[in-house]
Amino acid sequence: MKPKPRKFIPGLLFWAVLVASNLPTAHAGLPDDTTVYWNGSGKRVHIEKCRRLTDDPAELAKLTKMTLAEAKVKELPPCSRCPGSELNEERLAETSDAASQKAKAFPPETKVYWDGGKRGHIASCRRFPEDKEVNSTYGKMTAAGAMLCSRCPGSQLNVERKARSSNKSKDYGKYGRKGAKARAAWLNYPEKEYDPKTKAYCDALWMRVHEESCPMVLLKDKKRVITLEQADKEGWRIGETGQSGRERCCFHGYRRNHPEKEFNQDTPGLTQIMKSGRLKWHQAGCHRFIIKPEHVPMTMGEAMAKTDMNPYVCVHCIERGPNLTTVDLKKLRQRPTAPEFTPPAGWTPEPFSPDKRPSEKEIDILIQETLARDYSILEAPFENPLASLEEFMGMRFFFPVDNWLTFYQAYRATGDKRILESLRVSARHYRDLCNNYPDVAQLKARDPEGMAFMYSMAVSARLTLKLARKHPEQVNEQEIAEAASFLKAIVSTLKPVCEGDDNLDSEMGIPKELADDFRRRAFNRALNGIGTIAMATAALEDLQVVVKTSALQPQIDRYRKCVREYFKNWKSEGCLYTEADGKTYFYYPYIAGGDTKRQNGLLLGGADDQGHYSHSMQGVMLVHDATPELGADDEFMTAVANAVYHNSYTKNGSIQCPSADKIQPLSRKKFGAPIDRFYMFEAFRDGVIEGQCSKLSPSEKVSVNSEYSSRLKTLHAQYLKALRENPGLIHL
Repeated sequence: MKPKPRKFIPGLLFWAVLVASNLPTAHAGLPDDTTVYWNGSGKRVHIEKCRRLTDDPAELAKLTKMTLAEAKVKELPPCSRCPGSELNEERLAETSDAASQKAKAFPPETKVYWDGGKRGHIASCRRFPEDKEVNSTYGKMTAAGAMLCSRCPGSQLNVERKARSSNKSKDYGKYGRKGAKARAAWLNYPEKEYDPKTKAYCDALWMRVHEESCPMVLLKDKKRVITLEQADKEGWRIGETGQSGRERCCFHGYRRNHPEKEFNQDTPGLTQIMKSGRLKWHQAGCHRFIIKPEHVPMTMGEAMAKTDMNPYVCVHCIERGPNLTTVDLKKLRQRPTAPEFTPPAGWTPEPFSPDKRPSEKEIDILIQETLARDYSILEAPFENPLASLEEFMGMRFFFPVDNWLTFYQAYRATGDKRILESLRVSARHYRDLCNNYPDVAQLKARDPEGMAFMYSMAVSARLTLKLARKHPEQVNEQEIAEAASFLKAIVSTLKPVCEGDDNLDSEMGIPKELADDFRRRAFNRALNGIGTIAMATAALEDLQVVVKTSALQPQIDRYRKCVREYFKNWKSEGCLYTEADGKTYFYYPYIAGGDTKRQNGLLLGGADDQGHYSHSMQGVMLVHDATPELGADDEFMTAVANAVYHNSYTKNGSIQCPSADKIQPLSRKKFGAPIDRFYMFEAFRDGVIEGQCSKLSPSEKVSVNSEYSSRLKTLHAQYLKALRENPGLIHL
């Protein structure tokens, strides 16, 4: 079990200083005849009072017992936790240095920004809201029990934070703020000695190694194996996983002895021209970069030499370290490609009306624009095929993949079967991945965040089978069989996480591990996976009708239970609040268990920001379209629409109801509008699109709503409005 990070207690620093000032050195305090224990392979020994020494007599008997003098001959010093050792004294001295900092005495009249919560900010604080001004004083704030935040220079919390992180993150600056924080947190694992000859399994994509028992080791029988000592010397990242390598998956407590390897001027990669015109260099496999045939292979040195394009290196690549293989551009260029879109001569895009269907010509142009979009098979083919699977594991499917969402909404808005076929291209790819590498697929889908990789399979199967039920003449047997194959892959992949009755959560009645995930994962990261389950559920119900069977009912029942319990938990964490005018609003914290409180039925603090809120709603849309009775019915969608509408006329970056905004307006992120992901809620409250554009000039409004995405999402809102009138409607 991963140990919990230790909480900082200011008084501990006093005792650390006191102890450090009175401890004798290793030579004076530890006589040569002191009994020490050695495990036979490590570089440290332990005295009997060391907290790292086992107290199990059976385990102790396995260790080599010797005197300190004998250990010195073997160059084995006592470890940094052995009381009285030289290493322990150095560690405590470092702690005392951190403790020597003192908080600044702020005059009561010092100007601060304070929103009435637990923390305030002075003007020089990096967390000072960009859209706010000082509105209170230090004296008034502290009198109410609030404090300056941990990033306010000179504040008590700032001093304590620096003391906690002293000697933990000082060498981690190159990894960025989040990377440094993650690596400092790894030091909370008690130091553990490993046999240098311990097997280390090498990844194929990134320069990472794992323990034999690590759950993140994919296709272990195909991995290269080296020793832990060799991995350390060669600079491999040890026990790291995740998109940027911030998660510790194994080798907990290991302290490396050699520096990590970094890439250099000759490291191969690819370049990307950003909207700003700057040249960005990535390594192949970066989760922030989808490799396309037109991208130019280039070493880092070659990219940095293009000074006229102001080049720079991706910060995530720096954090993650070197990769081990290169992309196979020949195979990449053999993948299916979408046709190009050529605008009709003399055509100028114009905004669509939320209430009036565009002309057939405009709809046909929109269809052609849609068909020209990439099919979004995210992971690239590498020269080492195993690397493609590892890249797949690091891909971010949960927002969801933009073009899959686009194809889905475009089909609903137009009914063009070529768009449905575009959706099937990626569905086939990920079905084959599930069938060929079931262990990899199941590992990816171990939580809702990863389940979204099956999005195109679920929605294309749902659309095909719903057509087969309502318009059987429009669907052939091959299409039905293919939809069934998508669902078979989904059911097989979800079986370990969703099915089984051995360890059910007492409250939710679903597998406990999944229930616990529901309670802790950020909602925007989970909801598109939940939407995928909902779509698969509806598609399975359709399939049972089409093939006349009830064999799939156990899976259907369990999936329905999972979706329903997710929404129950989400709504209990959030707030459905009815204002005096009778309108209900829904808002929620970014993550469950955040810094929130309840006051007269209102949720205060922690409200999610507009951007992440909008990503969550894309998953909610799937649940509404597939299984509205499980939590996303018209009433709930209207409550969301009310909250979005209200927020668009504020300057607050976080979405709340009017009463909560009056008490404690929040901006988890800076206010930003329009967000066309919200346009679909025009179907549930008139004026949502107008509200999103309310801060634009007339010309800016026309420009924004003439863009492809805005036109599509406006037309999709028309479909949702029609769906409310006709729940069986497949498309406009």
